[in-house]
Amino acid sequence: MKAKHCQILSDDGTIISKYDSYLKAVYTDDTMKEYHFYDNTNSPELYVYYCGISSCHPGHTWGPAIREHFVIHYILSGEGTLKLKDKTYTLKENEGFLISPNDVSTYSASYDNPWEYVWVGFHGLNAYNYLQLAELSSDKPTFKFTRGDQLKNCLLEMVKVNNEYTHSTVLRIQSLLYSLFAELVENSQQNNPVSLHTTKNQYIRKAIDYIQTNYMDHITVADLAGYVGLDRSYFTTIFKECLNIPPQTYLTQFKINKACNLLKDESFSVSEIAVMSGYNDPVVFQKAFKNTIGISPSKYRKQNS
Repeated sequence: MKAKHCQILSDDGTIISKYDSYLKAVYTDDTMKEYHFYDNTNSPELYVYYCGISSCHPGHTWGPAIREHFVIHYILSGEGTLKLKDKTYTLKENEGFLISPNDVSTYSASYDNPWEYVWVGFHGLNAYNYLQLAELSSDKPTFKFTRGDQLKNCLLEMVKVNNEYTHSTVLRIQSLLYSLFAELVENSQQNNPVSLHTTKNQYIRKAIDYIQTNYMDHITVADLAGYVGLDRSYFTTIFKECLNIPPQTYLTQFKINKACNLLKDESFSVSEIAVMSGYNDPVVFQKAFKNTIGISPSKYRKQNS
């Protein structure tokens, strides 16, 4: 899979951007460099697919298209528009937007002042939770960053590290992704100090806390709804509204994430790990694991031992 970017060269082949050092590292001559796509089996909680930077021609458009993972774009300069779910957002410098899995999106550079942006594609079992803390979702996809250059510097460093591929690159990229989320969450709390304490978020936070402490006890969505004191149907609705994922899927992903960590310890058998992860039936565990991670527990253990 290749990352597709905007052309950034002038007629004489020179780069037109104040971010020359980053763009020159990414692009060579009149071709676009393919980015590294990372193996996510070591970090199923949160991982990077790719990252990059583009300086777009006037009117350059991407889409309409669907992605299978999340992508955050942050605008370094210029302006453009995002079309998502029958809404159009006009965005400029120091603003950004989220593209969520399975959303049809189209975004275009302004003709008068085309944008330049940096982006990162990511996914993982904890991605939904972190995005909720940052108050970003399919229904609220845009943000304005008001905390100086921290977010920009984090993303630009990610691009720089990505280009300097070494054995430590994946770890450095991973740490920068966590730093990016920390900046987004702090920015959200600074701009909306009360919004994280809404009733719906309190219910979901309580349910997640319950999952974290009781996942081994074979809990169900009905158990979660009962614990927070809501009807199961309404609980499922607000859970999906807040996290963009059904509670059953979140619960499964959380348990499989725990199983991934346990599989790295060879002192436990796969059957024992199934029970420790909240599964009575090893066959059900094997199926859930493969559906979530893409490989069997045994193969995952071999790759990570």
